[in-house]
Amino acid sequence: MEVARIRLAVLTTVILAILIFWMLIVEYDFPAFKYVDPNQPPELVENDTSTIGQEVSRFLWEYRVIDLIAQAFVLFAAAACCMALLRIEERKR
Repeated sequence: MEVARIRLAVLTTVILAILIFWMLIVEYDFPAFKYVDPNQPPELVENDTSTIGQEVSRFLWEYRVIDLIAQAFVLFAAAACCMALLRIEERKR
């Protein structure tokens, strides 16, 4: 009986996590290709790397949802791994 409760709790947690991730992904768009111009040839693109750190920092601070989704995934994966490591195995008779 106890194993069934644990499996039900884990299944409920996984379904809830999937729903939360899905809601966040649907709610907030990811502006990956916002500034892409398909008519610009690749040789005309400037290769200026002096402001990359500032640009990445600005992007992460403006789009905190991406960071929070990654943190939630890491915490969920850590909790799932801890549960897998600390589970109680019954002896077969």
